[in-house]
Amino acid sequence: MIRVMIIDDSILARKALEKTFQTDPEFEVVGMAGNGREALEKIPQCTPTVVTCDLEMPVMDGVETLMHLRQKHPGLKVVILSSLTQPNSKKEQICKNLGAHAVLAKPMEHSNLKVAEKGLEILSTIKGL
Repeated sequence: MIRVMIIDDSILARKALEKTFQTDPEFEVVGMAGNGREALEKIPQCTPTVVTCDLEMPVMDGVETLMHLRQKHPGLKVVILSSLTQPNSKKEQICKNLGAHAVLAKPMEHSNLKVAEKGLEILSTIKGL
């Protein structure tokens, strides 16, 4: 079982990701947080094996969250999900240099097909870790 924590300031994004993970019996969503600080407080109780983390969040953004995760939970797999990061961008490189296992774009279009395609990409990427 792959235990997932979803970190995103958007309630809609958290719910959409939760539904995506619920489509595959290999995943269990064990926690959700609206920012990095909240996630760091919840991780010891939730004990996820992987976290998905948005980049742009209030209180503690994704880059700062990633730095703390690498210090406090070095074995935890981290997948950055962002609608603002383009492939091969400076932010993507920063995240990878800080230890992110993958940096994926959230779907920009709100069609069901795009969301489903992105969901499959997220699931297969995490399974590949």
